[in-house]
Amino acid sequence: MSLVIQMIERALDIQGYPGSEFLGFTNMIAGDFLNLHPSVLKFPFEPKKRSSCSLQLANKTDQFVAFKTLTTNTHKSIFNPNNGIILPRSICNVTVTIEKQNEAPPNMQCEYKFKVLAVMAPNGATKNDITTSMFDKKNNVVEELKLSAVYIPV
Repeated sequence: MSLVIQMIERALDIQGYPGSEFLGFTNMIAGDFLNLHPSVLKFPFEPKKRSSCSLQLANKTDQFVAFKTLTTNTHKSIFNPNNGIILPRSICNVTVTIEKQNEAPPNMQCEYKFKVLAVMAPNGATKNDITTSMFDKKNNVVEELKLSAVYIPV
């Protein structure tokens, strides 16, 4: 019985965030501020068509967290939203879109790299409060979470 209570307490503590090993999700990137799910972006591949996938950012803290997304090719890949504030113990869904490709890349590997930066934000902060200086590693603790990506045949 105590094992069941411990499991319930643990489930309540993590509030069911995707990526939790307790809930059977191991396909995630765990940071101190955020959990990202999935750990590898999977873009459905169809020649000459844009491709999108979802990324879930889960704030695992009791504080507001600001995030910013980065990619190695800003002309061919887009995050929406590309920055924002995630409330304590909340989730933000992000859509990642890649421009059309004429043919399949070798080994279906995506050449672009993706990164999410996260930093603690003041309570009550909004998207309008996000500044470039918030993500300055010299003055703040900035979490950097890197994602890889692959194409999957449709």
